[in-house]
Amino acid sequence: MSQMSDQTKEAIDQINGLSRRSFLKAASGLAVAATVGTGLLGAAHAFASTPEGINVMSASEYHVMNRLMQVQLASEGTGLVPASEIPVMQTLDAALMATMAPHILEGLKGGIAYFNDGPKTFYGKPFVELSDKQAAAFCDTWANSDEVPQRALAMGLKKLIGLAYWANPPTWEPLGYGGPVTEKWNLVSLGNAPLPKS
Repeated sequence: MSQMSDQTKEAIDQINGLSRRSFLKAASGLAVAATVGTGLLGAAHAFASTPEGINVMSASEYHVMNRLMQVQLASEGTGLVPASEIPVMQTLDAALMATMAPHILEGLKGGIAYFNDGPKTFYGKPFVELSDKQAAAFCDTWANSDEVPQRALAMGLKKLIGLAYWANPPTWEPLGYGGPVTEKWNLVSLGNAPLPKS
């Protein structure tokens, strides 16, 4: 297995530095528009095996991230909205990947391929071919690895999936979250205004 490139490390550092608030800001509008079009989730492009709304991820990248979503966002038996009913991949594609600088995007794409190849050492097959139990065990192994690149990548990709899921307003209701109070109360954003001096 090849080592991660500097671009991949830079991409993962940026992902791990993302906050829920900054992702939601980037995703606002996109997630809502995608939610309206959830009927398109099952439709595939005539020329590729990715659903509508996936414009940045390749088919292989989509399959890795979709498989990770299936393993990491298991909502069966909970009150959470099933990830299959939310445009998680479309949100990830449009709200994050489409906005990345080209060299950062290239690094992330390299990281996704590196992650997919990771299980070959243990299971003799890529991540997308693992059973649910194997895939969950692999994610846990890398998330707890002594190897910093493996740990950072596993946590970074998992964070992307989580952020893309929770950016969609339908996921908020089961938690009793009514959305950002800044919008509800019509507050004007002051950005990163300095604190008042005493």
